[in-house]
Amino acid sequence: MSRAGSPPADGRTAAAQAVAAALTGRGFAGAQLAAHRERLAPREAALALELAQGALRHLLTIEHVLARTAEYERRRTPASVRAVLATAAYQVIWLDRVPVFAAVDAAVDTARAVAGGRAPAMVNAVLRRLAGAVAERRAPWTRLDPRQVRVSWDRACVFERPVLPPGEAGPAHLAAATGERRARFATLVERWGVDTAEAVAWASQAPPPLVLRRNPLRTTAEAFASEVQTLAGEAVEFVADAAVLPAGLPVLESTLFTEGRAYVQDHTAHAAALAVQAQPGERILDVCAAPGGKTATLAGALADRGTIVACDSDGARLERVRANIARLGLRCVEVRLVPARGGGLPAEPPFDAVLVDVPCSNTGVLARRPEARLGFTPQKVASLVAVQRRLLAEAAACVRPGGRLVYSTCSLEPEENDEVVAAVLAGSPGWRLDAAATTLPAWGLRLADWRDGGYWARLIRG
Repeated sequence: MSRAGSPPADGRTAAAQAVAAALTGRGFAGAQLAAHRERLAPREAALALELAQGALRHLLTIEHVLARTAEYERRRTPASVRAVLATAAYQVIWLDRVPVFAAVDAAVDTARAVAGGRAPAMVNAVLRRLAGAVAERRAPWTRLDPRQVRVSWDRACVFERPVLPPGEAGPAHLAAATGERRARFATLVERWGVDTAEAVAWASQAPPPLVLRRNPLRTTAEAFASEVQTLAGEAVEFVADAAVLPAGLPVLESTLFTEGRAYVQDHTAHAAALAVQAQPGERILDVCAAPGGKTATLAGALADRGTIVACDSDGARLERVRANIARLGLRCVEVRLVPARGGGLPAEPPFDAVLVDVPCSNTGVLARRPEARLGFTPQKVASLVAVQRRLLAEAAACVRPGGRLVYSTCSLEPEENDEVVAAVLAGSPGWRLDAAATTLPAWGLRLADWRDGGYWARLIRG
């Protein structure tokens, strides 16, 4: 038996336990799986991550479909059973390489392991009704068709009867199809209009690619491109100095990555780091630096000449910064642990530039951090805004006259972005806003069309 809390025996069980932990607020699925990685074979660990992330990414759509194909009530179903059903339904609908009968049978075994009691019989009944309602696992996707669940840019899983609200219902259909809450989708429509809201919602449920960025200190553009193509073949697409690859390729185990010739960073996060406009010889403060991607970009801009002080209040995450620095061969970076409750940033002598990438609601990167959708509330945003204002104000005190301060988030919320900057500027004479940019999540037929969502603003001290 592998009840919740005990080590999982296989990838499907590990995925169900991780999803259950996310549903009950006991942790992020990725962190849960990382704790069990050594107990699983590499193939099982990869399966667990895909199932957990996929189930959470599409959870609201999955539960909408289950309620219309079987006798399923989310509120009356324990989290452990919801997790088993979600991971299995994800396989039935989105993973056509997995035979339906295999997904159902494995889910019954998983329910027996993680929940016991009557759970296996209930899981079996619900999933067999789901499987029996599928008319065609893959067909061309038709927008607003209530019988279709979109599974890729242009393909869908087709059901024998409607499993989503009718297309003429407009926002109600789109919210269910994209896995958004209706109230949240309405907010997006109010903010940007229906077309943009729909595009953002679709991008937020799409499987994100891996964006691998060249370390200019260790390899040339030509050598980087050649090495990536050897690893990925025609699957890779290049955008400037980055390679965009489908998720699942064993790139992070390759010598290209382990020997520090590349690091992972999406285009939007990269743009925020470039907004610092770091120059060789400067002193840069990187606040909230973990896991170190922006630190690497700053070091590349410095040509490893100058000083970057990389700070974070999480000691475990700071170890990831140290590991990345060592792997990439960066000599200009100093790592410092700072207090979690504020204060402690190194302010003397003042820095030429400071980057403060604050904790946020993650609404720009829901495809990568799907649990963030489950915990998104006005109260959560309000608590984050208080931290963000404090961090930005503290970071501002560390900048020399004439220096630069870049504030960044992976949020789409005005309360966390422009409004935080405006509030701090209002209370900080001598500062001015130099530039700002909001990037909305994007998805397309090509990997290179992908963008995470996020925001940055550059402030100048007079």
